Amino acid sequence: AGRRRVLAVTPAADPAAARDARAVLARAAQGQEPWAVSVVRDTAGSVAQRLLASIVSVAAGIAERSIAAPADIDLAVTAGLGYPVGPLAWGDRIGADRMLELHRALHRTTGDPRHRPSRWVTERAQLGLALTDRGTSPADCTADAT
Repeated sequence: AGRRRVLAVTPAADPAAARDARAVLARAAQGQEPWAVSVVRDTAGSVAQRLLASIVSVAAGIAERSIAAPADIDLAVTAGLGYPVGPLAWGDRIGADRMLELHRALHRTTGDPRHRPSRWVTERAQLGLALTDRGTSPADCTADAT
């Protein structure tokens, strides 16, 4: 139920090769139902990379604006949306430096502002901090010492 594969083609793809690839992807193992195949236009970065970049970017923006702490963002996403891991922890699995590289490459290739690297990701990559690291903010330096 719901078995599906996706074939991404570029404008330069040979139509006959794309049809052959689709046929191969649709083939099922002996005794199984054939796969449904969706054909989509390939764009910069894989679908998974673009989704990951977007999810991490939204979470980083929330943390950057101090709307919620990184741990709370990850908890909300795992508890509320059922993700296996929070978006910032997910980005940490990839690494802040690699996430920054991914954002830069997607932004450079597509020009889409959604992929512009956030300050949160950029600073953490440059400082060697985890995306889940709250870091020190100016407010931390002005609290009463009483």
